[in-house]
Amino acid sequence: MDENKEILSEQITNSSILEKKNYFRERTINHPILQRVYTSLMEKIEESEKGKVYQVFGPTGVGKSTLCKRVKREVLSKNHTIIQKDKGIIPIVSLELPSPDNGKFNWKDFYRRMLKEMNEPLIDYKVLREPEKKPNHRYIPNHLPSTSPALRESLENAIIHRKTKIVLLDEAQHLLKVPGGKAIQDQMDAIKSIANLTGSIFVMFGTYELMSFFDLNGQLGRRTNEIHFRRYNLNNTQDIREFKSVIYTFEKHLPLDEDSELLLHWEFLYERTVGCIGILKEWLNVCLIQALNRNLPSISYELIKNNAPLPSKALKIAQEAVYGERDLEKGEKDSYNLQQLLGFSNLTDKEDSNKSDNTIKRKDVGKRNPVRDVIGITEKEA
Repeated sequence: MDENKEILSEQITNSSILEKKNYFRERTINHPILQRVYTSLMEKIEESEKGKVYQVFGPTGVGKSTLCKRVKREVLSKNHTIIQKDKGIIPIVSLELPSPDNGKFNWKDFYRRMLKEMNEPLIDYKVLREPEKKPNHRYIPNHLPSTSPALRESLENAIIHRKTKIVLLDEAQHLLKVPGGKAIQDQMDAIKSIANLTGSIFVMFGTYELMSFFDLNGQLGRRTNEIHFRRYNLNNTQDIREFKSVIYTFEKHLPLDEDSELLLHWEFLYERTVGCIGILKEWLNVCLIQALNRNLPSISYELIKNNAPLPSKALKIAQEAVYGERDLEKGEKDSYNLQQLLGFSNLTDKEDSNKSDNTIKRKDVGKRNPVRDVIGITEKEA
């Protein structure tokens, strides 16, 4: 047993099985890709202007929910003193968007959940301020179940009065559950509008499906920013080394009596996780629970294999990841189309033409070329 395992054993030797399970379940690894994305996101949040919208996208199981929780902890920690002085302040709010039952995103349900998350009272009794009535003008009563402007106004007011600087929306791809491309733009326009009116920064975490929101229109693109939370790539030597390091770190935190030698099976672990650390953590957690329940000293390869994600599921995740990465690469090639649209090719042609004009010597009509004339007379002429 190595030194790290001895230190870990000393900490939890007298713990119950339940405590050991909770210890590993709550354990997160600050692996390199997570740290890079976290640093980039926090920098943008702290330095960006008000009303900005950020989209953090990547494959399922890569660790976006872990990142979301970490950002919330960090913001609450930095604002701890302010919160203690004013209990009404909520500097950050996070919400996991549910998948709609009928296949269509429900904004009214979204407003209710957000208000509930902010401890807003009397959610079911929100009404809009009555506008000044005009003759021959039809008004829709605000209390009808089909309307939600009152809830939206209440949410906007809550964000402003609670001084909420940041709103985190996990599983944001569920916003796409609407029919038609125009409706997709409306979804993003609504988020952008709330962010703009309240001055709060919205951060949306989701899968590669979020790429459907990219560049829907110029105004929206100006106020949004994207961050790619990628997986570990088998074609990258540095990624392989870092993935192995994550496996090693997880093993050192397994509250078991003996080493499990997980690195011997790193290829199998990569195959079924597609390089996504979130999937790896869930897999090892299931294995640990069974090992503790059966009083096993370590996690064996048989235990790993029996609890591995099905090949069909891993294949689906791999397809979504690879296709998403390819679409992202295609988007990066838009630089050429942009240059063509702006006329960079014409500018290059003109520069080449000017260079050609400067290098070619032109002869004016009726003007002889410069030559050295003979000065004086020769002896024969004399």
